[in-house]
Amino acid sequence: MKIKYLALLFIHSSLILGTNQKLNYTIRKATMLDQDNLFILYKRTAAIEGFLARSEDEITHEYIHELLYNSIHNGLALIVEYNHMIIGSMIKYRFPFKACPHVFTDGSILIDPDFQRKGIGADLISTFLKEVEDNYPTILRVEIITRESSPAIKLYERLGFKKEGYFEKRIIGINNQLEAGIPMVWLNPNFKQ
Repeated sequence: MKIKYLALLFIHSSLILGTNQKLNYTIRKATMLDQDNLFILYKRTAAIEGFLARSEDEITHEYIHELLYNSIHNGLALIVEYNHMIIGSMIKYRFPFKACPHVFTDGSILIDPDFQRKGIGADLISTFLKEVEDNYPTILRVEIITRESSPAIKLYERLGFKKEGYFEKRIIGINNQLEAGIPMVWLNPNFKQ
């Protein structure tokens, strides 16, 4: 029994990528066991208009399962854990076709509304990019498409993302107003083709 416990402790600690002593949260790789708590986070975040591209009714257990499965098996999924709750996630995975194996694109970035504006998003994204830089040399591009009204654009730019264009009237925003989608990219300096 003691050997099994030590093995589980080793496996779990190898998933941890960062901690924050001030707020006492941990950033770690997601596992399929995180599905239920990730579902709660997505539902809470999608309930606030304009926080996610998906609406609350589009967040299903099947959607979360597929998102998590794809990112674990064909991408990268990090979560922020605080008091045994998931309060943030960054999930990205590759396109399902051969022309773009060097791109993490599908997925999302979100922080629980009660924990925003505390630096958690910046820590999460920085940890994600560092993980790509250190351990994913075949990934060149990490892509984001965000609403033009998103205050997160400044954060993304500060963390090294560049705007790549302007998708006019792509997203139905708050009050059913059409707004542009802003494609942004971060390029891995350690990319090896």
